[in-house]
Amino acid sequence: MTGYQVEFSEEAVADFESSFEWGCDNWGRETAAKWYVESRDSINRLLGAFPLSQPIAPENEEYDVEVRQMILGRYRVLFNIDASVVTVLHIRGPYPGNG
Repeated sequence: MTGYQVEFSEEAVADFESSFEWGCDNWGRETAAKWYVESRDSINRLLGAFPLSQPIAPENEEYDVEVRQMILGRYRVLFNIDASVVTVLHIRGPYPGNG
């Protein structure tokens, strides 16, 4: 099986950093760092192997490319696929469906 290369846009990196800072303030630095590493690993693993298994995002109409979403805990990971490259566009949260 051929894997996909996962890249993070500047906006996605900023979203991740903002959530990490929130986590530091609310959970402590050690717990926030654990969340950050586990979340990034999960995104890389799941989108690197099965990005097409994820549904089209409600925001798809707002973009010039097809945008899909992956639910990761209380977060929605918005991404697009171009050949063998998955680009994470945004990490939005918290996702209310996973209270």
